Amino acid sequence: MNRSKTARQMFCLHCAASYIAVWLASPAVAQAENLPVNDAQPIRIRADMDGPQPLTLVGAIELAKRNYPAIKTASLKADAAREGITQAKTAYLPHVDMLLDENYGTANNITGFLAPQNIVPNISGVVKDTNSFQGGFGFTSGALVSWEPFDMGLRKAQVNVARSATNQSQAQTAVTQLDVQSHAADAFLSVLAARQVVKASQSKVDRFKVFLDTVHVFALKELRAKTDEYLAEAELVRSKDELIAAEQNYKIAVAALIRWTGLASETIEATPGGLLKEAPISYFTVADLRLHPQALAQQAAIDLVHSRKTALERSYAPRFFLRAPIYARGSSFNPDLSLNYGHGYYPTTFNYAISALMTFPAMDIFQLKAQRRAEYKNELAERSRYDELLLNLKEQDARARAMIEGAVRIAANAPIKVKASQEAANSARTRYRFQLASVNDVALNEQLLTQSEVEYATAQLQVWRALLAAAVARGDLKPFIDSVSKASMESK
Repeated sequence: MNRSKTARQMFCLHCAASYIAVWLASPAVAQAENLPVNDAQPIRIRADMDGPQPLTLVGAIELAKRNYPAIKTASLKADAAREGITQAKTAYLPHVDMLLDENYGTANNITGFLAPQNIVPNISGVVKDTNSFQGGFGFTSGALVSWEPFDMGLRKAQVNVARSATNQSQAQTAVTQLDVQSHAADAFLSVLAARQVVKASQSKVDRFKVFLDTVHVFALKELRAKTDEYLAEAELVRSKDELIAAEQNYKIAVAALIRWTGLASETIEATPGGLLKEAPISYFTVADLRLHPQALAQQAAIDLVHSRKTALERSYAPRFFLRAPIYARGSSFNPDLSLNYGHGYYPTTFNYAISALMTFPAMDIFQLKAQRRAEYKNELAERSRYDELLLNLKEQDARARAMIEGAVRIAANAPIKVKASQEAANSARTRYRFQLASVNDVALNEQLLTQSEVEYATAQLQVWRALLAAAVARGDLKPFIDSVSKASMESK
């Protein structure tokens, strides 16, 4: 009775141990540390206990928009250009110049003309035939208020130049944002694709390990030559090298994703969501390429050159100023040039004046004409560049449509191809057991199977990449982001 009970216990323990051994040897458990169990599980780059939250494609795009330095740089430049508008508007305000001077010197004066210059100061006072080198103190203070009540549109044109420069900077910010976000999205898709390649390469290594065991048994029983075992071992090593290369490409893709998202940590998770399932292909409509951020930025460049040309046209005109000087003076010299050192430290004589002034740079016409001709040529060049840009955008849009069509058709053929490759690989291994195939035949079919698995795993990612290219060609990522969000919701 005890022996029967003990036998039943040993049998149960043996069954449990066998089940655990089979479970631990299964591919799912063997790959649990490196590979996800299913396609929808997050891909962990480093198994840290305190890792970050899973990163989705939409999250990567938002992180790039918020963290990448190029966007911040462009935004700050746009803010600086906006301050130029305020600076240009200050030309409408009056100018006030103030002066305060305390000096010591002689008062020898002569009658005659003194040309305006900055070396010899002008002396006021009476003229005497004798020179005296005895000096006295002098005090001068004053203010000059100058205001241009109207002009011929020059200040308005200068404000428009500043406004055009601001519009160009803002448009360039949108271009930079589109470029950075699209690179972040592409880097995210590259991480997912590289991970699928790692999975396929790992599966190939596992299959070759099993095949090498089979060849080893045949070689021991002398059913196959020892050379076959060496060939199978060489194929296993080559598949391991391919796995190493795939893991290396995966780490490189992760580094690119970290760069574009601006994350400081080296630990990151990429959540496929619904990206490995069927992708939508019908959300795009006919786009107006003139609304593309690059087209808008180029149009802003045209407007800037045109506004500079307009400002030059407004420069050749009279300018009118109202001026009001107010000043006070004090001197140690009396009218007879005798000295009174009690004066000369503070103002004793006060004056003011009001004047209307007109200036006209008559000879500037030649310089302005040359500048206007240069700006006219620059405007034509920018318009030509705009036309070229529209052609490039049109080509990108057509190319993206072709990419979508091709990726969808390839994705439809991927299941058929991988199934056929699996059957071919199984048939090659079976034929080898019956000595109807060589190791090279098995290796060739295994290579084809691995390639088919990679194409099958990345087929939908290629469709998403084509959709991303189409969104970039249209200059708007919002439809793409909405489709990704919708696919993620449907996959839950």
